[in-house]
Amino acid sequence: MPVNVPLTREVFGNIDSLSRGVFYVVTILAMGCFFWGIRQRVQLWRKGRPSPVSIDWSQLRFHFGQWVWSGRGRLKDRLFAGWAHRFLFCGFLVLLIGTILIAFEHYGAVLFSKDGSDPLFHKGLYYVVYEIALDSFGLVFLLGTVMFAYRRCRGHDSVKYHWTDSVLLFGLILLGGTGFFVEAVRIIHERPAFPAVSYAGWCLSIVIEQLGISSEMAGTLHFVSWWFHALLALAFLAMIPYTRMLHVIAGMIQLVVHKPSLGVMDPLLMEEVERTGRVGVGHIEEFTQLQLVQLDACVSCGRCQDACPAYAFGTPLSPRNLVQDLRLEMDRLQETNLSDTVSDERSEPEHIAETSGCIGSVSSEAIWSCTSCHACVDVCPLGVDPLTLISDMRRHLVGEGALRGSAAMALERMHRSGNPWGLPSEDRLEWARGLDVRQVTETDDFDVLYWVGCAAAYDPRIQKIARSVVQLLNRAQVRFVVLGPLERCTGESARRIGEEFLFQELAHTNLETLHSHRIRTILTHCPHCLNSFQNDYPQFGERFVVKHHTEYLRELMDEGKLTFPESSPSTGSHTVTYHDPCYLARVNGVVKAPRTLLDQVASTTGQAVQELPRHGAQTACCGAGGGRMWFDDTSGTQRSDSRVDELLASGADSVAVACPFCMIMIRDGINAKGESVEVKDIAELLVESLSHTTAQD
Repeated sequence: MPVNVPLTREVFGNIDSLSRGVFYVVTILAMGCFFWGIRQRVQLWRKGRPSPVSIDWSQLRFHFGQWVWSGRGRLKDRLFAGWAHRFLFCGFLVLLIGTILIAFEHYGAVLFSKDGSDPLFHKGLYYVVYEIALDSFGLVFLLGTVMFAYRRCRGHDSVKYHWTDSVLLFGLILLGGTGFFVEAVRIIHERPAFPAVSYAGWCLSIVIEQLGISSEMAGTLHFVSWWFHALLALAFLAMIPYTRMLHVIAGMIQLVVHKPSLGVMDPLLMEEVERTGRVGVGHIEEFTQLQLVQLDACVSCGRCQDACPAYAFGTPLSPRNLVQDLRLEMDRLQETNLSDTVSDERSEPEHIAETSGCIGSVSSEAIWSCTSCHACVDVCPLGVDPLTLISDMRRHLVGEGALRGSAAMALERMHRSGNPWGLPSEDRLEWARGLDVRQVTETDDFDVLYWVGCAAAYDPRIQKIARSVVQLLNRAQVRFVVLGPLERCTGESARRIGEEFLFQELAHTNLETLHSHRIRTILTHCPHCLNSFQNDYPQFGERFVVKHHTEYLRELMDEGKLTFPESSPSTGSHTVTYHDPCYLARVNGVVKAPRTLLDQVASTTGQAVQELPRHGAQTACCGAGGGRMWFDDTSGTQRSDSRVDELLASGADSVAVACPFCMIMIRDGINAKGESVEVKDIAELLVESLSHTTAQD
């Protein structure tokens, strides 16, 4: 290697002074368009209601690491699309950093070097690393764009494309390709001493030279292609706030402020309602500012739609379309030239009446179709939350009296009788007839409160679950009590339907009861009750140790308090499969405990356990969540059909569940198809396994 040859290159090599001046002007114009567009969008976001912002940079690092580097994030089930995103994002990020560094080098050299042209730091080892890195990540960027183009040509049903997306993608491919072409013809024209440091451009220059391109011709090609590449890059920069690429900026903001909170709903304060006259969200600017940012963060990839049980059932609800429709409403808001600040003093009732019970093109039928299973929230790589948008709009519809039929009747029964069945509270202990069950009013000597819930209190089939739980608790000699007539519905369904104040009324009643009897540990077999105590009730100042019955029974088994006879060898003649409830597995992360108990059942009875394709946090919804349990579906088709078909296709002889709502929906779905597959709670199977062993003895 020649010692006296400098290891560097001129930043604006082969570009005359006039062209440089024009480039500076065009760059300023492009940056002006970019920042003007961002400013306009920020002003639009600020039209929403203020929301507390808590920046958690660790969450950004966590999501960035999972999404980009480890491949273990929410794109893991779509390997091709996931890697295309990673390649494109990583390549773009490194190329952007490289451009910023070269700008510092150029302007720093002009200001601080002796003659304005000597390199400041773009030389030596730094230059070698810089050139190799940018060539490498330039190839990564180009590979990502080509992968996206291939995916688009194949067609992907869940992705909602717009013609501008194709233009943008073609521009990105052209941007990456022309970058290497500019580098190649520069190498041919300048004949640098060490071209191999720019290895991608050097390889391309060898190919181009075979076409008979001379050094002089290469200089002309370099000048023309450099301008084309520069204008293309600046046009891309200027277009970002006005195209779908805005989701990169909005998505980064979302990642910084987003805190995963499955199962949590923000409380609606009566003071705010009295001040504003507004219940829920009936107009686009009544969403919070962060919710408006989420609308721009959505790239319409369709993952939420693919995961949505309501969409699979054929309802008008598509979480992807709902978010995009709301985004169009936000765009219209910008076009109306509304004031920057939403006036709280204006007549809210008149304003709400304008929305006719929904926001623009979002139909009330779509809003009511949601099962609040959280699948859409869980699968979004950027944490966009369609469920919260739906919940806020539901509150508005309920406040406007738009809820009718069986669901409205169930809410009325909750208000009148403390349960959606409308049955007397005196009957809440009928399920325990003949069992050794103590009420909280009878003793202070207990360790845990067994929260029975409305379904087990009044539904004859679900009562068998409660009886099985009690038998297991008594076998383990657990000191437990129940509330009996003092128990009321937790209000979980009321809150998810949108009747926030009924929920708060029920919650305060229950909290007073729990507080008066100094309850600290709660056991429940209902995941919806579990979620209320774990995520809803703490908003009102009370926190409890809450256990699902599968967790509690597993702990008893691990501690040796709940014992089973020796295992029987598996015969494989009878198989059982397990359906994960959404609010147990996905929302509250209880996945292992039910399977541990089911393995115990299988080993005791000789059954074989078969896992479903969609299981754990990726479970499929039964269709009863979000208050849908209390809606009449007049279409004649069960909302649990998709899951029931999957259960029947497994070939299992019986289905294990761990939620009363799932029990009802899956049992009814199987019966509607004329099948004879048994559906039982895990507690029932545990009791049966004890009986099975006794019968063998």
